[in-house]
Amino acid sequence: MKHPEVKLIEKLNYHKSDHTPILIPHLHFKGKYQPSYFYVDDHTDLIMTVRALIYLSMKVIDPESEKDDILERNKDEYVQQTLKIANRLLPWGEEALMDHINEFYRAQKTI
Repeated sequence: MKHPEVKLIEKLNYHKSDHTPILIPHLHFKGKYQPSYFYVDDHTDLIMTVRALIYLSMKVIDPESEKDDILERNKDEYVQQTLKIANRLLPWGEEALMDHINEFYRAQKTI
């Protein structure tokens, strides 16, 4: 192997336990992946999650959209729910692995 490849493999081996994989192969849909840390407590939580995403999407598209008292009253909860979803879907630690791979490919272009 070339020296840069050995260096990349060493870096990847060193950092291999620094991350938890976010995407795992889907059991039923071949060639597809599912997030491993996205979960809901029950049907109510699922509905709340979807409602939060719809509400915030509506507000981003048209801040003056229909004024629904129930939606407006729960807007802080919708923002919290959406942030919780985003936090569960972020690939913690995988950025470092990708940085090493990108560094390797950038070095290959300069050789």
